Amino acid sequence: MERRAFLSQGLVGAAVLLGPLTHATAAAAATTPARRPTRTEPPAVRLKRPLRYAATVHEVTRRLRIPRGRWHCMICHHSGLNTGNATTYDRAHRRRGMENGLAYHFVIGNGVDSRDGHIEIGQRWLRQINGGHVQSEQLNEVAIGLCLVGNFEQTRPTPRQLAATLELIGCLRELLGPRLRLVSHTEAHPGHTRCPGRYFPMDHLRQFYG
Repeated sequence: MERRAFLSQGLVGAAVLLGPLTHATAAAAATTPARRPTRTEPPAVRLKRPLRYAATVHEVTRRLRIPRGRWHCMICHHSGLNTGNATTYDRAHRRRGMENGLAYHFVIGNGVDSRDGHIEIGQRWLRQINGGHVQSEQLNEVAIGLCLVGNFEQTRPTPRQLAATLELIGCLRELLGPRLRLVSHTEAHPGHTRCPGRYFPMDHLRQFYG
């Protein structure tokens, strides 16, 4: 098993996101006749064309022919550093024992070591392998890791980073299905991290993609 910088320490976030039964709901399920659930399909995503930031992601992902259901959610991270890019983070993660390198599937630059708003595609996405960006191995199997360069405990993402993130999210939901959920790292692993930082605008992103 790949050694990770993010060691597995329980499945709290995975339990929240993957939705296991609680004792109460399990008891209710045992006494209530089973009924076919009714679920309303979220509206299909329609991106504005031409794509400004995610055109390469869209083309690469389309060619990968990823089956619907392979990925369940997208998790937003910040790098915690105001410098760096996919290459430097890949080297750092390998030094920390991650044999597959870069823990994230995508890295979005802030204009310091990569172009502002530039979306870098990680090898984990190209190879369609599990992420290494959260402590839960169960969640890493189904969660796409999006990392914005910056420390958003101290500052805010750039406007271009946010625009690129919105376009990336829309691109992935258009190709992989509108049920692909959007969560923050702290929601996935509550009580253990502040990532992606107090100035990261999750509410703003959810106005477009809840």
